[in-house]
Amino acid sequence: MGVVYDAVTGQIQHLHRVVTFVGGREPSEDEIAADALRAVSKLRRPHQGDRHALHLDTDTLEPNRKYRVDPATKVLVTDS
Repeated sequence: MGVVYDAVTGQIQHLHRVVTFVGGREPSEDEIAADALRAVSKLRRPHQGDRHALHLDTDTLEPNRKYRVDPATKVLVTDS
């Protein structure tokens, strides 16, 4: 999974999940990041500002919690 976030605020703008079926080729982290950024740029009203992508394991996010990315460390943190 990849998340696209605002490079200044760390606000997550997009979650990009990737599923690889048996026999399929698993994309690299760089490919997932590029696909996620491309998906955001194609939104009807794309977010403005500098965006970055961060690769995460699928089970990193817990339901009913808010997250952001710490722009300085590029680590996912819970948003209090």
